[in-house]
Amino acid sequence: MTIAIIGGTGFLGTATAKRLRERGHDVLVVARGQHQVKLPDGVRFEKADRMDGETLTKLLKDNGVTAVIDIFTISLRNTQPVIEAAGKAGARYVLVSSTDVYSNYGGLLKKESPAIRPDPATEDSPLRTLRYPYRQNERRPKGIEDDLFEEYDKIPIEEFAMAAGAPQATVLRLPMIFGPDDKQHRFAWAIKGAKAGEPFRLDRRGAGWLNSYAYIDDVAEALALAATLPEAEGRVYNVAQPFVRTQADWARTVLTLMGVDSEIVLVDAEAGGVLADRADSSDLSYPLTLDSARIRAELGYTEIVPEEQALRRTIEWELSQG
Repeated sequence: MTIAIIGGTGFLGTATAKRLRERGHDVLVVARGQHQVKLPDGVRFEKADRMDGETLTKLLKDNGVTAVIDIFTISLRNTQPVIEAAGKAGARYVLVSSTDVYSNYGGLLKKESPAIRPDPATEDSPLRTLRYPYRQNERRPKGIEDDLFEEYDKIPIEEFAMAAGAPQATVLRLPMIFGPDDKQHRFAWAIKGAKAGEPFRLDRRGAGWLNSYAYIDDVAEALALAATLPEAEGRVYNVAQPFVRTQADWARTVLTLMGVDSEIVLVDAEAGGVLADRADSSDLSYPLTLDSARIRAELGYTEIVPEEQALRRTIEWELSQG
């Protein structure tokens, strides 16, 4: 099969291209080419703008693309041309969505006050009613222009893709992704805290917060399955590790793997402990967890990298960053 990855030159796109090549597929990465491109061996590159639907349609048809994995999905405006191009080319469209579509996320941001849902969200759990969650919100992911986040919302994109834009669409709702080259530095708080010496002073407001994660190579595996298995057509899937830990438990896990024998001490807000900034800006009574049973049952998804190995790779890379 020939799989196109739109916006595939970064953290997730590169890992997905590598996994697809390992599975024997022809991989075409499409991006604007404004930055230096370093892709896995055997992966082809085409320069195109995701907003240019006519060029994308021709490119997909000319290359015999059977599925499109769309990584850089920010708003309906910047994604609709890709969805429509995939439909016109007769290719499956795989949307990279997020755990932030669920109702708990609006509460986490202190933007609305939904009922707290303590259990991991299933694909049928209520979505947030708040739209455009990053408007007037200073806490935004790094590496993306601020003006793009004014229109950020995965919910309208999901609705369009599943209803009208691409009848073969598949949606993957992803958690926080960790691993080497992660620009969001998901576990930097724990790794830096371990380096700082003992005791490990953890803000008590954040210590019990529950949040789902997934390792980068495992997410790439999920995307490869979604793009290539017929069972995935028209389906929505959560992707996450099969367990959840409190942030205190994550800190203990990282300390153990780093060989640091530090006591974890819970401190009050004014003490400025680890995760104090997150606790200040978020309502951590709202968990952000996902139930990934559906993708495991329907597509046979399972992690391809043992957790300890995934965390050791992440720690090694994070320490190399200084």
